[in-house]
Amino acid sequence: MIYITEILDRKTGELVSVDQGDWITITELGQLFSLGRRQTTTVLRQLDFLQVEGGGRNSRHRIADWVVAKGWGKRLHRKFDKFPFDVISPDAVEWIKERWAGAVAAIERETHSGPVAEAKAALADFKLMHGRREMTVQMMVCWLADFFPDLTQQHMASALDVSQQLVSRFLKIRSEQLKEAKNLKVSRFDPVPETACCTRVA
Repeated sequence: MIYITEILDRKTGELVSVDQGDWITITELGQLFSLGRRQTTTVLRQLDFLQVEGGGRNSRHRIADWVVAKGWGKRLHRKFDKFPFDVISPDAVEWIKERWAGAVAAIERETHSGPVAEAKAALADFKLMHGRREMTVQMMVCWLADFFPDLTQQHMASALDVSQQLVSRFLKIRSEQLKEAKNLKVSRFDPVPETACCTRVA
């Protein structure tokens, strides 16, 4: 997508068109590295180039505020359905290219060694042994919280290749559900208060 900017030539007093180059989408950026959208967003999160906005099913990755402020990105909407999408400038692409290998190496180190690798392998074994190949992200977050309670939210996110914000949301839901279940269990076994037994009907 070619963008043209008009600037004022102060010598002539006329507007001059300046070609800003070919701006591309995040999907097209991934194609430059032969990666799909999900893998591309993982690397861009590592670079803090993307941020997660919205909540629930409406959450999505958008270019970070600093990218927009630097003039390297634009937040747009398709005309026919108002669906949001982002495009990034040639300068942004060059910045990403220079840092891409380092970001991928950092992700590889985190994913294939230490607690992340251990948790990821254990989850894969569990899904294989118990026929749970179609576990949702929420189910996998809960499983990791049960069997690997010492994992940080970022470690869980790395193991599942999702955002830390999504992991945080599912852990909050899990905490609320456990609290409700505990309160329900306690209420079932609580003795009837003496005041209630002694209450007389007027």
